[in-house]
Amino acid sequence: MSPWTNHPKNLGKGCAKPTPFSEEHLIKIFNRFDTSGDGLLSREEVKSAYNLLGKSFAGLRTWWTLLVGDENGDGYINQKEFIKLVKKNYLT
Repeated sequence: MSPWTNHPKNLGKGCAKPTPFSEEHLIKIFNRFDTSGDGLLSREEVKSAYNLLGKSFAGLRTWWTLLVGDENGDGYINQKEFIKLVKKNYLT
């Protein structure tokens, strides 16, 4: 995300707030990265997603995602956890 898009001083100056994704759209994104098709994002799948998105520090981002997003502590991100994580961290 651009550092200028959501900065409070830029709102109202041509920088629009991001449009929230629908739950259906988030499920499609989840399924795209769930390469095993088991309904869970493994550490490897999360890291691969960050790499595909061109994000730097994919390993660190993966660690943080699992630390914050894995609510039940099973080592995976399920659909419910993914949707909650994205809405909490990227759409507020």
